[in-house]
Amino acid sequence: MNIPLQDSTIEALLQEEDSGEENVSEIEDFEEHSEHESETEQEADSSGAASDSENIFAHLPSDSEVEQYEELRPIDEEYLKDVPLKYLRRGKFTGKDRTTQWQVRATTLRVRTRSHNIVYHLQRPIGEGRSCTSMLEAWDLMIPETCLQKIVYYTYIYIQEQRSKFSRERDCKSTDIVELRALLGLLYFCGKLRSSHLNTRDLWEKDGSGCDVCIATMSRERFHFLLRNLRFDDIQTRVERRQTDKLAPFREIFQEINDNFKKYYALGNDVTIDEKLDKTRGRCPFRQYIPSKPGKYGIKILVMADARTYYTNNMEVYVGKNDGPYDHSNSPRDLVKRLVEPIKNSHRNVVMDNWFTSFPLLSDLLNDYGLTALGTLRKNKTEIPPVFTATKGREIHSSLFGFQKNCTVVSYVPKKNKVVLLASTMHHDGKKSTEETKKPEIIMDYNITKCGVDVVDEMCATYSVSRATKRWPLVLFYGLLNVSGINAYVIVKANKEHSGAVMVQRRIALKDLALSLVMPQIKKRSSVPNLSSYIKTKIKFMIDDGSNDENASANTNSSRSRPPVCSSRCAVCEWKKDRKTKTVCELCFKKICREHTTPICEDCYDRVK
Repeated sequence: MNIPLQDSTIEALLQEEDSGEENVSEIEDFEEHSEHESETEQEADSSGAASDSENIFAHLPSDSEVEQYEELRPIDEEYLKDVPLKYLRRGKFTGKDRTTQWQVRATTLRVRTRSHNIVYHLQRPIGEGRSCTSMLEAWDLMIPETCLQKIVYYTYIYIQEQRSKFSRERDCKSTDIVELRALLGLLYFCGKLRSSHLNTRDLWEKDGSGCDVCIATMSRERFHFLLRNLRFDDIQTRVERRQTDKLAPFREIFQEINDNFKKYYALGNDVTIDEKLDKTRGRCPFRQYIPSKPGKYGIKILVMADARTYYTNNMEVYVGKNDGPYDHSNSPRDLVKRLVEPIKNSHRNVVMDNWFTSFPLLSDLLNDYGLTALGTLRKNKTEIPPVFTATKGREIHSSLFGFQKNCTVVSYVPKKNKVVLLASTMHHDGKKSTEETKKPEIIMDYNITKCGVDVVDEMCATYSVSRATKRWPLVLFYGLLNVSGINAYVIVKANKEHSGAVMVQRRIALKDLALSLVMPQIKKRSSVPNLSSYIKTKIKFMIDDGSNDENASANTNSSRSRPPVCSSRCAVCEWKKDRKTKTVCELCFKKICREHTTPICEDCYDRVK
């Protein structure tokens, strides 16, 4: 419970503080040397995102507005206990730029919710996504057949150019959409088994330890052939397009799938913007080195995802400086504006880390895009008052708040000699938690919503379809497959929860998706006449297993069907006897000769059975 701090209490504090003037002089000395003592938690962007010279929040409300706010706002000034006495007298803080001013007391109107904090959109699937009840239906929305047909066509063009390198034509046959879907299904199935980096010889092993789904779908040689020759653009026109676009080998497919992410799900109140790294050490003109990421080297992708359901809505590949129509600014301020374009004027809240957050960006999002923002700050922002970055003399778990009409900044001391800075256009008061840490509400909301993209990255890594490759377009395609699987799962889960049904675990859902993708290819392959008996057995098992699952209620007397009656060897006799028989055991379905057959009456047979 917050205790109001009365004027008499402030006067008592002024009288009790004998060293008050010394504290004031120390603060003044700090202001003079603050520009030498400021530190950053990581390097600023070369474009100057770390320090913005624009003064967006330099103005304060007029005296008449302040008096009106003071009369209407509720008394809740517990946060003033941590404010130095010097600033209690002044009633304001001044930024390092000596222009930006922040009020010590909040000037909040007595209203239930500000208009820019009211979200009018429900968090749910939209459009065709509302009718999806299976993983395959939702996945087809993310990666439609038109996209797969383009990949088949571009792969066909590349295979045609490679035919001269093969002595046998059957080793370089073109693919079709059924086989391509089966290839993607195998990738999902291997990811579900967490064997995406396992040697494929182990997956196609025929000694009983291999994967039946892989063996029945296609040969190991065909699997590798398709992955080597998979292409996502016209190889004949690539050289011309790459002169103006570094992402030319994958631009068309990436843009189509990314656009589909925006169509079928409405995000919730909070969205997270962050970067993720699709790791690769192959040659790539825009490969990045980020030591804080597990892979360190890879392709940097900026992502906007839902902070609670982890649905990825928008992505942008960081390609550095580009020439031609795709030459965009790569400053954090412009990157965020491009990412939030699909949710413009929706009053959602955007959560960012200190690489993106700046006061000009907060102003642009609120005034031009109709979005509130919440993010951590770097200490070198000139709008921040010097006392907010100081650690000397501050108590652990103490907080300082600075208020403007549409923005709030907080400085919190979680432990000795450490300060955490956050800015928000969604919060307009100094509320704190009732726990021992007394964390401000701004920090607690940030901790809840900051991990949206990080969780997506972790989910992708858990059941990743990525296989070892040095081709960066294939690396990006693997990343899109991972994200598409997560998005499809979020849509189906939301629909089933709305209808009252229970959603299975993601591991089982990915297995169902993989089997749905490979089954048409398995049925198509069953008609090939020259397959080995081992492969035919696996195919028959896969097809029969699927049909038995559908007709399980009809098969009540046994778990498997009786084999056709034909002459074959006795299962009990020695191999050299070579006894042929058509008699079948009624319980285990083994072929047995007359020597190993025992007569039994119907009553005894019924009791045994």
